[in-house]
Amino acid sequence: MNKQPGQQPLRSLSLTSAAKSPEEVEPEQDSKKGEPRAKAAGFGGGGGGGKRLPEARSTPMVIPNQVAAMPVQMTGFVQLVANNILSAIAHTNSVMVVQCIKPLEIFTGFETPNRYVVHDMYCRPLLYCMERSNIFARQYEGNDRNFGMQIMDTHGAQVMTCFRGRPCCSTDDFLSTQFLDQQIGMMKKECCNPNFELVGSGCNQPLLIQSPGCAGCGGTQKFPVMTFNGVLVGEIVRLYPGFMQEMFTDADTYIVHFPMDMPPILKLLLVTSVFLIDFTYFEDRNQDQHRNGGMHSGMHSSF
Repeated sequence: MNKQPGQQPLRSLSLTSAAKSPEEVEPEQDSKKGEPRAKAAGFGGGGGGGKRLPEARSTPMVIPNQVAAMPVQMTGFVQLVANNILSAIAHTNSVMVVQCIKPLEIFTGFETPNRYVVHDMYCRPLLYCMERSNIFARQYEGNDRNFGMQIMDTHGAQVMTCFRGRPCCSTDDFLSTQFLDQQIGMMKKECCNPNFELVGSGCNQPLLIQSPGCAGCGGTQKFPVMTFNGVLVGEIVRLYPGFMQEMFTDADTYIVHFPMDMPPILKLLLVTSVFLIDFTYFEDRNQDQHRNGGMHSGMHSSF
């Protein structure tokens, strides 16, 4: 998307932690080990080589050029079962999805299941997501593999699931999403169309997620979210992770922003759409390096 007059650059996005205030919510602790649940479960962390997760903050993330309110009314969605996650997502206008770096994959080239942590606009953990796939698919099918995504809340209870069921030898793709065992929508991509279509269950007004012209080229990439008649309602931004991380790992960080009054079902679908975008464009950019000997062969082929 071309930059418009008066549009702020993405680098003005404030992600650094503000000074902690007494009322700031601390990360939930694991009852057995006294650790934050994310670290105890293997999501991020410090000493184990995982990607450090953002710290909770007292002020929300500042998103430049954010759409303040829904420009069109979208109705007819299925009624969702009440849940704390549903309430939390209804009161946020942005989330950060952080993929956890996998040390085993960096040093050995052995493809491991993807893990993601979803944070709310205060950078507090909201959801933990773990890929479910078989070892053969990860090693030999790469980013074309089908997978399930188990999504848990901060208490470890499963609240959502996603399933990618790409037909064999087909260029069509889709990701279906369930919330508490209820189908809430689907993301699909048809042959020869670089864009994604997002459809919420019960509504006949799909959203269109536009792919940038060179989405897999690295650097910060923007995926505008539009209504089907071309009105901007949000954006999925893949942040540039830095040269060294680009070279050695396929872990990424995404910012998903949307109007506060967007229907919660669409917010949930936009969060899960990150998984299919990540697999489609960014999952295998270093796969050849990994298959040829991991980190050291990657250095040899890059310099």
